[in-house]
Amino acid sequence: MTGWIIFLSILAVILFILFMPAVVDFRYEQNKANVRVSYCGFGIFDTSKEKKKKTPEEIEKAKKKKELKKKKKEEKKAAKEAKEAEKAAKKGKKTEAKTKEKRSVKEILELVKSLLAPVKNGMRRLFKGIRITRLYLDIKVGAFDACECAIAYGKICTIVSNTLAFLQSFFVIKADHIDIQPRFSTEKTVYTVRFRAKISPAAVLAAGFSLAWTYLMGMIKGSGKDDKNSRTCTAKKEEIKNAE
Repeated sequence: MTGWIIFLSILAVILFILFMPAVVDFRYEQNKANVRVSYCGFGIFDTSKEKKKKTPEEIEKAKKKKELKKKKKEEKKAAKEAKEAEKAAKKGKKTEAKTKEKRSVKEILELVKSLLAPVKNGMRRLFKGIRITRLYLDIKVGAFDACECAIAYGKICTIVSNTLAFLQSFFVIKADHIDIQPRFSTEKTVYTVRFRAKISPAAVLAAGFSLAWTYLMGMIKGSGKDDKNSRTCTAKKEEIKNAE
């Protein structure tokens, strides 16, 4: 009985960790952007906190450390280049960089396409695991000229509408406030954006498993096609031999 209690307790803790979402709070107002990342109520990263100012001694120490690190890196690089040059001279061969054939742009694009094709399902699952809530968007479109203000207002409304529709095809978005108003008496456009994004480790793991499964199935299908093609070629060769 005690063993079952321990097992269920451990399982409950694991499930809590997996399904407890990490929270990202974003805020942009008065031309300042702040990002705060927290997990289980503990702050991990926060840009709103002021950085501690370094003393002149600390600045000088950091500068010397940086210069020393740079010097060691240059010495290591020079030693590596000298070793490679000596090795190339002994063998009497050109360096690998000169002899290596460059791939065409088309081949690179085909390679990238083949690599990204299986990623589609995994990324779709990952994006759907991200929930954006408490979306607050307030835009005051400013311009002294009424015609210019109306044109800018129409453009911003179109951009916001299309952007939200595009993002909603990937993420789950719940908006609390979206308001765009023209302000003819002001010179600048004022933006205020706030939202909270949540994603759980379980969603990331599910996306990873989906990606791995897609790659595995792709490899199996590819090997099956290769075997089929090799069998077809062998059969054709045998038919040619028999005909002769």
